[in-house]
Amino acid sequence: MREPMLMLAACLLALWGFSLLALSQERHLERVFGSNDYPALKLRAQRAISFIAISLSLIACIAAQGASFGILLWVLLVCAAAMAIALTLTWRPQWLRRLPCPGRPRWC
Repeated sequence: MREPMLMLAACLLALWGFSLLALSQERHLERVFGSNDYPALKLRAQRAISFIAISLSLIACIAAQGASFGILLWVLLVCAAAMAIALTLTWRPQWLRRLPCPGRPRWC
């Protein structure tokens, strides 16, 4: 029961990390929220949190599958998460409004 929970956590952390990373760019902020007037300091903090979340997904993969297969699985997971966020930004950007974002804009 431990492995599936760790893999689910790794998937969710990777998706959340890439969505935060995408929403730290002005172009995507404007597409999702309609405005991009967001303080630069908060954007940098959001980028840092996104890299921490992606790194935590690596730790979860290694804890679930071991070092050799966990790293390979993490690389594939990161590719899938990045593609999922890219496709979400293309077709349904409003879905990203509901994600928990640190320092979320007040207008949403």
